[in-house]
Amino acid sequence: MRDRAARRDRSGVEKTWEITGVTGTWKMTVVLDPEDTDLPPPPERAEPDFDGLVEHFRTLVDLSDAHWRLDQLG
Repeated sequence: MRDRAARRDRSGVEKTWEITGVTGTWKMTVVLDPEDTDLPPPPERAEPDFDGLVEHFRTLVDLSDAHWRLDQLG
């Protein structure tokens, strides 16, 4: 799985993950863009931990691919 990250600016983050599965390449992009709100900007801090989200994404791809394979058998 590829993990591409690009810091958008001092307060925003954009990360993209790609997983190549049986049915194609899956792509998930997460954008944290506080400039789209009327709230004050958050304090400068470390990048959020996306590990749990990435594991759910990987599970979704794996289950979807397994379902596709089962459909091919019947």
